[in-house]
Amino acid sequence: MEFVTYRKYPNQQSAAYVANLLKKNDIANEFIENKSTLDSSFSSVLLNEFEVKIAQEDFIKADEIILLDTEEYLKKLPQDYYLFSFSNEELKEIIEKKDEWNDLDYALAINLLKNRGIEITKEEILEAKNKRVEELRKPDRSSSKWIDMGYVFAIFGGFFGFVIGYLLLTQKKTLPNGERIFAYSLEDRKHGKRILYVGTFFFMFYVFYYFVV
Repeated sequence: MEFVTYRKYPNQQSAAYVANLLKKNDIANEFIENKSTLDSSFSSVLLNEFEVKIAQEDFIKADEIILLDTEEYLKKLPQDYYLFSFSNEELKEIIEKKDEWNDLDYALAINLLKNRGIEITKEEILEAKNKRVEELRKPDRSSSKWIDMGYVFAIFGGFFGFVIGYLLLTQKKTLPNGERIFAYSLEDRKHGKRILYVGTFFFMFYVFYYFVV
């Protein structure tokens, strides 16, 4: 069985809780720690990121389990919790972009709308999820600055050139439905392959020059 990333958490406690919750509900999963990962823009490093992985076909069931579990905490929230001041449109945006919010805020948005007389049906939730998947399916926009730097580092035999080329060529992202796709466009992946080729050529050239010439 192949597992893909379901949720990422900044602390071990949250990830472990979700992993145990899914296990109790007969959803097999993996709980791993990533010591250091680069995001798809190469602009930041996430340290000690904790990840829960499950089978792609279990995503919908896992969403339902976590939503039900989270609803138990809604009554305990303080009245000054920031979401209570959100407009209906802002709450709907949370539902539309679930991947950008935590499970508690997502469940609270649905319940707040319900209390305001706006019922969000399962069909509407599924439609919003499918729409979001199509939006995220579009390739990430890579920075021409990073591509240029990749070529420069590759020419001078720098290891960072290999890193940029490798990420452009192989980096993938997980969609809310569990599907894994390449993060960058075909053109950007071609740049990544060329950077790797250029880096390999000049690395071998410098090694030959240093040890033979």
